[in-house]
Amino acid sequence: MSLKAHLATPRGRFLTTAVAALVPLLVVWWMGAGVMIDLLRPGASWLAGQLHLAQSISSTPTHDWLVESGLDRASGNQIGAVVIPLDVAELRRLLLGFPLFLALILAPPRDRPVRTALIGCAVLVVVFWFSACSLIFNSVAVIVNHRASLIMDTVPPPPFTVTQPAMSDAAFFLSGLCMYIAMQVLPLALPIGLWAGMNRSGRAVLMGPLATEAVGVENE
Repeated sequence: MSLKAHLATPRGRFLTTAVAALVPLLVVWWMGAGVMIDLLRPGASWLAGQLHLAQSISSTPTHDWLVESGLDRASGNQIGAVVIPLDVAELRRLLLGFPLFLALILAPPRDRPVRTALIGCAVLVVVFWFSACSLIFNSVAVIVNHRASLIMDTVPPPPFTVTQPAMSDAAFFLSGLCMYIAMQVLPLALPIGLWAGMNRSGRAVLMGPLATEAVGVENE
């Protein structure tokens, strides 16, 4: 099948539209992520408090988060409570599922796109809150255990110790695993899974046999 014929198939139209929509959506995601991060911060702060991971989360002018962890220094050059910074680049990555999900929704065939978009984005918001808490969980584990994570070693141990006791090896491993899933797996896998679960027609087109498409093009 030629490229032109392939692009004329339902699968070809789906892929072409999805890619065309993804490019501007990624630009919006990159430029506007800071605003969305600020809007979602109160929910993440509340959830982190309910999970006993933080007392509060504040924001900086550059959209970084400052997490009041409730940990107290026991040694080091400074004394007082420990504040955990979360970089805007990490938080932006947690939002990557939004442009991917919306690009899939805009590609034909569309099965109740408005309803799908509202439900999917609501799920992505909740997952963002839990993912942000997983970043805090990993940072807290690194601080209280005073060693780098076994899975995600992007957070170095601090130059101080805290009064709180160290976590168990199982909890310490879980903290790194949760952060890995939040950073590496969910931003790509979740939007595809949401779209596939709510768009049966689109799933059939994307996963259908090429032979069926070829026959359809010949009959047009």
